[in-house]
Amino acid sequence: MQVNPLLSVLSLVIAFGSMAAWGRTLRIVSYNIDCADQSSINNLTNVSHSLPTVIQAIGLHHLGTNAQPVDILGVEELTSTTLAAFVAQLNAIYGPGTYAYDPTTDPNTGGGPDGLIYRTNSVQVVSARALPTGQTVLLQFNGTYTAAHSPGGGINGITRAPMVYQLRPVGFGAFADFYMYVSHARSTSDDAVGDARYAEAQAVRSDAKYKLPPGAHVIYSGDWNLFNGSGENAYKCLTGQTTSDGLDWSDASAIWANTNQTQAYDPMSKTSPITTATWGNVAGDGASYLYNDSTASLTSRIDIQLVNRTMLGVYSRQGGIQLAPDTADPFDSANFPATQYPYAFETFGNNGSTLRSSAASNAANHSLDDLTNTVPSAATVYADLQLTGSGSTFTGSDHYPIVGDYYLTPPVFALLVQSAGTNRSFKLASITNTAFGFQASGNLLNWTNIDAGSTDTNGWLYLHDTNTAGLARRFYRAYWPYP
Repeated sequence: MQVNPLLSVLSLVIAFGSMAAWGRTLRIVSYNIDCADQSSINNLTNVSHSLPTVIQAIGLHHLGTNAQPVDILGVEELTSTTLAAFVAQLNAIYGPGTYAYDPTTDPNTGGGPDGLIYRTNSVQVVSARALPTGQTVLLQFNGTYTAAHSPGGGINGITRAPMVYQLRPVGFGAFADFYMYVSHARSTSDDAVGDARYAEAQAVRSDAKYKLPPGAHVIYSGDWNLFNGSGENAYKCLTGQTTSDGLDWSDASAIWANTNQTQAYDPMSKTSPITTATWGNVAGDGASYLYNDSTASLTSRIDIQLVNRTMLGVYSRQGGIQLAPDTADPFDSANFPATQYPYAFETFGNNGSTLRSSAASNAANHSLDDLTNTVPSAATVYADLQLTGSGSTFTGSDHYPIVGDYYLTPPVFALLVQSAGTNRSFKLASITNTAFGFQASGNLLNWTNIDAGSTDTNGWLYLHDTNTAGLARRFYRAYWPYP
């Protein structure tokens, strides 16, 4: 019996076969909650508990057909008491011990620290650390740091240390680990091309490149203050595009000479597989569904949650946490976000029906129609999102949250172990006792079920195609769950 590596086209097709959730879905939220700017946590402790109510509503809200409580909450603009107060209020809703926060200190020197809250029965924090501040933040392959590129001649130092968390779904091994960067980049005090934000993007990308293990699953999240739109260097750096200083962070420069899987993809992209999104934060750019700042009037997209390529099943067969595909939304009359892009991902409370510089609470916005009769209701949530008051009386938040659903998929590897006569046999490796279906196609469009089975206690499964006579070309894919 001749044993050959599986053809590369087959490996790709198997990756396309990641058709449904396996094991667990995680709901991940990024949220600037404004406590540091207000020097207050009144939006957590006031009688309405406005922000915990928003998080409760996110758990009731449907992305496509899925609704579930928040599993991970990355937050910015914190005070020293924000995380403890937030967790206490969430546990008052969901029960003692349901949520916890990571206590790792963010040595932030401006704008308030960043942090992470997680649901204890679904996620554990394996490690957490802060990235360097200052100007010497661009990590090199030899472990040293050099000054970040500053093409505009503006401020390029990092004062708000980005945090990175290594996370693991409860009950799973290291193969399911993923990393989440939580950032609050410099705001309007930056220069016209955003050199300080660009420096932070270089710091984050280089950290992911040289500090994370090969093939790591990465989410870049937070308030990046991208006031200049998708043409800004920080966004281009994160997403692997050529920046204004001529550097291509997707590997064309000497800094990224080896294969780089850390460049980010934007779930707000309308292409499939996703690449980047285009927006200008100006009237008429057609991207108002991206906007999350501010809750008083939607004017810009400045908060992001980007993923690297291993977070997309279309690119990866190694399994782990991956961005969930979107499905048609039966609750939103505009079928959002499925009409905009094919991923379970959105700005919570904004489906694009709100004109720029208008409040999302207007009657034309049906983003939260599925909360019409829930507790809290859509009306309550819109009110609790809106920033009102200031200082010790403030409620709501300055931004809208970013919400995404990610599912845990098993790794899939396969070998073509026999090809003779009318038969082809494949040996598939994955998680033990996991059921797979097996399909074949001659054109990648029309698929036929040909076999199925479950991996054994060693994680192996033999799958067979017994009807290959006369076929010059044949593609295969495995899928789960089965049936």
